[in-house]
Amino acid sequence: MEKQKFYLIFIIVLLFIGAYSYKIGDIGIFFKKEFNPEENNMLTEAKMTYNAEDSYGNGNDIVSKKDFEQQSSTDAKKITVNQPTALSGKSKAEIYKLRKDYVSQSIFAKSNYEPSEEVFGGIVSGKSWISANVCIDAQTGKLRTTGPSEESRFINNPTMLVAIEYPYPVRYNDAETCTSSRSEMIPTSIRYIPSKKMIIVKYYHLPFTTNNNPSFYMFNGVNARDLGYKYAYLDKKKSTYDVDFISSDNLSTGIQEFQNFIHLGSSCGHEGGCNNGSPRQHFLEFKSNETSYNYENRYIQIKLWKNKPKSPEDPADITERIILRWS
Repeated sequence: MEKQKFYLIFIIVLLFIGAYSYKIGDIGIFFKKEFNPEENNMLTEAKMTYNAEDSYGNGNDIVSKKDFEQQSSTDAKKITVNQPTALSGKSKAEIYKLRKDYVSQSIFAKSNYEPSEEVFGGIVSGKSWISANVCIDAQTGKLRTTGPSEESRFINNPTMLVAIEYPYPVRYNDAETCTSSRSEMIPTSIRYIPSKKMIIVKYYHLPFTTNNNPSFYMFNGVNARDLGYKYAYLDKKKSTYDVDFISSDNLSTGIQEFQNFIHLGSSCGHEGGCNNGSPRQHFLEFKSNETSYNYENRYIQIKLWKNKPKSPEDPADITERIILRWS
């Protein structure tokens, strides 16, 4: 009788344990760690944020503080952001070698890469280069050519197919700007997601203004053109920063072809000229958008093609997302 009671109690205990284990979804409770509701919520949130880009396509949404590059895909690759370097006095051969070295370390590495003559062919050996911090020298009244060079931002960072810079004609001469590295427009991070064929370039501290100069910018496609992606279109439907272009015919109204190149020009004011970027392309210039200043992590999405597509709606060969963060 006592044995029967023991077996009955034992069976009831087993049934109770089995029912409890089933309820929490862990039949092997004795062999697995306890269920953690908080951890489960984190996993659910991760799954939800994986496709976060799809929920930010109406042009009005605010990107969350968990930036796209942090919440998107496990195959995102962090790309080294190379700082500007001094190019003044270097030979054309040295510049080409520098460019080839940086491309070989990029996502566009290939054994037969050669710098495009259309883009870099106008470089002249031994000449000065305009400084990355584009300011007028108080003593000479000419543009600075000392220290890191403006065009080295692009030469040293080929994965940044489309960059943002201050327009060629705008020169700063106030003390605050000329001692700040913000005018150099160096990204804080670059990432690449192979599965999406998407480059993500993030800038910090944009925009800023000065008392005597308008706050406006332009896109630079020198890298895109050199690496074959010379056709571009800014997709406003998938951008959350409302780009206020200066020209009615611009990067968001139709497919545009980059014309960027580097050559020996006279804009620096120095005798014999300096190597610098050209030409001015009005369809790439845009003004500050004051209404967007209150928000973090606004972004711009640009589609790029090697051959001109029939429509801006055609799938891109590669896409670049530019994140603008100023807080």
